[in-house]
Amino acid sequence: ASFYDTDKAVAVVTVLALGLMLMGGFYVRNVPPFCQWVKYLSPFKYAYEASLQLVFDKDVPCDGSSILPSCYGRDTGFASIEHVLNDSFNVQGSVTFNVLMLIAIILVARVGAYLAFRSNKPAGRS
Repeated sequence: ASFYDTDKAVAVVTVLALGLMLMGGFYVRNVPPFCQWVKYLSPFKYAYEASLQLVFDKDVPCDGSSILPSCYGRDTGFASIEHVLNDSFNVQGSVTFNVLMLIAIILVARVGAYLAFRSNKPAGRS
């Protein structure tokens, strides 16, 4: 939907962006089961997962803190990239897939905005 009132548009975009941030897994990882489908609509999910894959590009050293499940309290050795991304962060897809999903979301939003503005012509124009 398109809004001609700026205050209404800002309020709707703020609520939508906050909801997508929460459901995208950036702030909350354990999303309730009935809301899990919303995370696939969130651009924050794909941006976050792509950035995690770019940050964790080599094995992570174990420090004995038991934060990484694959270290199990060891202070020597390394946790593999796959274990860190899959066990600790539950990353899905590759960097390329996540970037392509971001591009698809942007294109769908742009086409939707174009169609909304095209269908809402002012009365004086034809």
